[in-house]
Amino acid sequence: MSKKKNWIYGRNVVLTGCSTGMGKEIALILAQKYACNIVGIARNEAKLQEMKRLLGDRFSYRRFDISSQQAWLEFADEMEQIGFHTDLLINNAGMIQPFLPYSGLTAQQIQTVLHTNLVSVVSACHAMIPAIKRSPFGGIVNVASASAILPVGGESIYSATKAGVWGLSACLDQELRGFGKFCSCVMPGPVKTDIYKARESEGEVGNKADNLVQNVGITAKTAAKRIVNKAIRKRKMFVKTDFIAKLMDFGMRVMPVSTMRITSKLMKSASGMVSSFYPIYAEQIEQKAQIRKMLKERKKSIYKAKTVPAQGFFAEQEHAEGQAKDTQDEQK
Repeated sequence: MSKKKNWIYGRNVVLTGCSTGMGKEIALILAQKYACNIVGIARNEAKLQEMKRLLGDRFSYRRFDISSQQAWLEFADEMEQIGFHTDLLINNAGMIQPFLPYSGLTAQQIQTVLHTNLVSVVSACHAMIPAIKRSPFGGIVNVASASAILPVGGESIYSATKAGVWGLSACLDQELRGFGKFCSCVMPGPVKTDIYKARESEGEVGNKADNLVQNVGITAKTAAKRIVNKAIRKRKMFVKTDFIAKLMDFGMRVMPVSTMRITSKLMKSASGMVSSFYPIYAEQIEQKAQIRKMLKERKKSIYKAKTVPAQGFFAEQEHAEGQAKDTQDEQK
């Protein structure tokens, strides 16, 4: 397709998480190949300055809390005041949680992942949609994850936030298509980026997880090319960037329950070789004998008694009600 016929040529783009990984590669493609003007949003000042050096006048940046609705509203107002009429919003920023069971996460870890991955996307879309609707070429691209398709044990909050991005994107696309706009949801499988290195001090476990991704994942450059070609140029609603994401999608379409259980069993059986999986199943493995004993006893206790006496608070309540009834009978 020639540049003249390519709708993204020369568009104004707002891109979060633009300083590393897929975000950086997307910015390079859009600015260098399609002459887009990009306002990047990220946290690292040094990396943002490096992007400015690489892209020159095609690139500007802002630093603020992307989970803040007020910050996004102020940003949207600023863009209008300086005459930067946004055509495309790309929500790429995200983080992954430690490989731990849900009960092993701290409240702070839960809130951090929730706000970075989901609240930021909700806030950005809400603030920027008016500008997107005014653009003749408007669109939104939300980067979710294949974990939105197939939730994985040990990544509960990450999977939940990415599923939330999937649901929001599907709704927004239905609402925007009638205006000639679109919302695309990208679901990458493992990608060789710094996201796994950004885990909070996991030592060897974090390194093992990163090594696993390095062996099976696609490069950030490859993922970025597919995002630009499919999600942006072709305005596709859902985009799986690699074979693993497509395999996960196929499994969940054909046999969802079996796919999740098989995935869990494979991860559990591999936890001895892949140390990043071990913390997810450590308690189950260590208490294997006790769990089996409990399950056997549970089978014996099911459906044995026709009536089950109340216990604890309910027993006390039942006793009090019985005494009150006896008193009433005596008074009668």
